[in-house]
Amino acid sequence: LFRSVRNQYPLQVQACRSSLGKRKSALLIVVIDADTETTRRRATQLADALRTAEMEGCHDDEPIVVLNPKRHVETWIRALLGNSVDEETDYKNPEPTANEIRNAALTLHQWTRPNASPGPTSSPSLTESIPEWKKIPS
Repeated sequence: LFRSVRNQYPLQVQACRSSLGKRKSALLIVVIDADTETTRRRATQLADALRTAEMEGCHDDEPIVVLNPKRHVETWIRALLGNSVDEETDYKNPEPTANEIRNAALTLHQWTRPNASPGPTSSPSLTESIPEWKKIPS
């Protein structure tokens, strides 16, 4: 799955960049689990995909959001629900319910408000992702 995201990334970045100025707004959101890799390694792989395509790297002021949970997005969901988590354990089972996902989203919304801080159960990769989440318009 990561290979597919990595292969599509330059195409989607180019499409987002091309639409700027032609539309009122554009936003590309990429969610890619780090799995057993590091989040830095995943970010490097995406940057390398742009370089291979002879494209400029992404800048903070671009409407491109890269969310890179370590190990899985379920790790973030559990943390947002107030559970202590580590980034090595597989939290995919049991799958979070729709209600749990909604509650996690509400917590994330609170953690990404101006002057807010992530809660004590935030994992390192979730805390690192807060600036990316803040790029998404409310």
